[in-house]
Amino acid sequence: MTILSGFIKSDNAKPKLFREIIETAILAGLIFVVLQVTVQNYQVEGSSMLPTLNQGDCVLANKFIYSSIDTTDFADFLPTIDPHQGDLLFTFHPPRRGEIVIFEYPNDRKRHFVKRVIGVPGDEVRIQNGTVFVNQSEIQEPYLDRSHSSSNYGPIIIGTGEYFVLGDNRLSSNDSRAWGTISNKHIIGKYWFRYSSFLCDLAPIDRGNLK
Repeated sequence: MTILSGFIKSDNAKPKLFREIIETAILAGLIFVVLQVTVQNYQVEGSSMLPTLNQGDCVLANKFIYSSIDTTDFADFLPTIDPHQGDLLFTFHPPRRGEIVIFEYPNDRKRHFVKRVIGVPGDEVRIQNGTVFVNQSEIQEPYLDRSHSSSNYGPIIIGTGEYFVLGDNRLSSNDSRAWGTISNKHIIGKYWFRYSSFLCDLAPIDRGNLK
């Protein structure tokens, strides 16, 4: 009787083990899908964001924070939409001044850039001898290196759904001073944090390179 009981327990354990394997595989698949939708990792190339980001740094972008809905077909029923954002309704909030964003280069959307948002829709942006003025007020930029450029730009008014972005290393950055503003449709996500290049090689998501 004891031997028979042992066989019965063994036979019952097989379906349970199989079910646990299936459940684990499904959970792993769901986690993978969530990660693909919400985050993306990249590796920094170049010095345009020094001293904030260094050559070779690996960074994680939050793609979900700027997610939005196109309300073109029912905008009349949503009077609270920000007119500066056109027909887009953001799940959380649009990019804000001072935030670091990752986006598709407007002149070649296969290339990805990382820069800091300086001007948002409706802002007036002007650069005089390297000092940045937004809406006629000088902005404080504690993240800049002491040696900054003496460039001049503008003034310009940032259009609907557009953003003016600059690299923190103004002496070596290809940014809005060269090719103008970027639009909402170019923005991939918000810079979240950086981590070791060693861990970057172990990350489960395919990474791209940032300029």
